[in-house]
Amino acid sequence: MNLLFPCEPFSPRRVEPDFVSEYEAARLAGFPCTLYSHEDLEAGDIVKALKMLPEPGEDRRILMRGWMAPGERYRLLHAGLSDRGYQPLTSPDGYDEAHYLPLAYPITAGLTARSQWIEGDNEDDAWQLYQGFRGADAIIKDWVKSAKSRWKDACYIPAGTSRERFGEMFRIFRQERGKLFNRGVVLREFLPFMERGRDILGLPMVEETRLFFWQGECLVPADRNSPGPMDEIGRWTTIARQFLSPFVTVDVALLEDGSWKIVETGDGQVSGLPLGLDPERFYMALWNKSY
Repeated sequence: MNLLFPCEPFSPRRVEPDFVSEYEAARLAGFPCTLYSHEDLEAGDIVKALKMLPEPGEDRRILMRGWMAPGERYRLLHAGLSDRGYQPLTSPDGYDEAHYLPLAYPITAGLTARSQWIEGDNEDDAWQLYQGFRGADAIIKDWVKSAKSRWKDACYIPAGTSRERFGEMFRIFRQERGKLFNRGVVLREFLPFMERGRDILGLPMVEETRLFFWQGECLVPADRNSPGPMDEIGRWTTIARQFLSPFVTVDVALLEDGSWKIVETGDGQVSGLPLGLDPERFYMALWNKSY
């Protein structure tokens, strides 16, 4: 199976610095690795994005490990790889389902925060959506990410927030997301996660673990010293196996009552490795399960 990593901008023969350790670990595990230009993909130029792509060998399967891209750009990448004789293992529909919360929600409902959404970024529509959350604390985000760095101004909405204050927060949120705003607005009920303190920005740090699944099997827990979510691995495996994508992530966090809930899901191709997960361990696990 081939792995596709982003190249360094303006240096198409060098891997993006943030992915060097993964690239080296993947090659050490035995994966053939090649590069693509994320910047050219974002610009919609698939020819330039894949100009370093070699002819496929006997194993035409390919999996991307790179930055998040909108579903439209992933469809472009999938088509470009297919046109060049490769077999991308994650379909565009599979990517979208794991990547966009509204598409994943039918699978995770009941094990994640209550959520509702709209398409687009109309403030009045978002305010109407908020009426279903006014009695509880809530989180605002787009279909993929929030403006968490502006926690009090553009992310965490206290119960009973006024129309004026909601509008202020909405506009800051939209400004912070900028060109990265993805598809629409999501509101989620705020869950009382177990906090481990606050970071330097004053953001709550919670007991959270990212689990990677390949073909419905958990690769490795994010941290050997955090067995809590692994005690319920059957539950997370059942969820992972319902996704179209063969490579997904399920992020779970501990609530104050001792239960675990899903924070979000993602396509494994664009989900970062947590600090507690050694790249060599990760790619050896992927190698062992993919061959």
